[in-house]
Amino acid sequence: MTHILLAVDGSEAALHACRLVAGYAGDKAALRVTLLNVQRPPLRLSLQPTITEDVLEQGLRERGESELGPAMTLLQVAGLAPQPFVRIGPPADTVIAFAREIGADLLVMGNGRHGPLGGYAIGSVALRVAPAAHCPVVLVRPGARLPAELGKALRVTAPVDGSPEALRAVQHLVSGAHFFGKLHVDLVHFHPGLSLAAAILPPHDDVLQEWSGREADAALASSLQALAAAGIPHEVHRLTGPADEGIAAFAARTGAGMIAMGTRGTGAMHHLLMGSVALKTALASDVPVALMR
Repeated sequence: MTHILLAVDGSEAALHACRLVAGYAGDKAALRVTLLNVQRPPLRLSLQPTITEDVLEQGLRERGESELGPAMTLLQVAGLAPQPFVRIGPPADTVIAFAREIGADLLVMGNGRHGPLGGYAIGSVALRVAPAAHCPVVLVRPGARLPAELGKALRVTAPVDGSPEALRAVQHLVSGAHFFGKLHVDLVHFHPGLSLAAAILPPHDDVLQEWSGREADAALASSLQALAAAGIPHEVHRLTGPADEGIAAFAARTGAGMIAMGTRGTGAMHHLLMGSVALKTALASDVPVALMR
């Protein structure tokens, strides 16, 4: 049994995320689906004196139930029996806490790109949820190409850089193979390449390392071992260039159904200030992106 939490905000992005689950081609009886809508309460200072807390809460819950409606219908038509919940509170913190409370195995959200204030967008709620959730988080852009055989077969692009986070993403794929279906994993290592000065000026150890590919071999070794031990078919791709621009392009070029990446879980401010290859990929990808901590 795989417990999936779908965070739904009434947007097209959220509904498209529901289509990913509704289109599951594996054993749907092995899925437990929970729907969550989070209503952000208004500032108390702005409340009208005639509006009591009970009236406000009832209104928010009714709006939440209305926003859950299309998702409920979509999933029920697909043969699933989702359990709906409405919660009131800060959206990101509430989603993270609720996912842990119910023991979700997978959190699926729409990546609507609404901007810094609206919806479950990469610039706001998903920016905080993806690095902080206890379970893998799948972000789905509206209009994204959804894998046709999720649950039966799935080709995954898995960028690796030698970090523990990248290895854990591969390990999540291995442990979740019962959900994903027969996997084919493309392990991708991006090397930024050498500047002209680095290539011609001594010492030349960096040039030798570039030529021999030892850095890529070291980065790939643990992930290769994990896939080989699990008997999962895989290919290795050593590419040169910026990873944040190349991952989504590689996935599109190879017909991947999903991208699986590690995230360091250092919080929203880190990613906001420093940038994140994982989150930039989620913005650029035309297929769902699974961020795994």
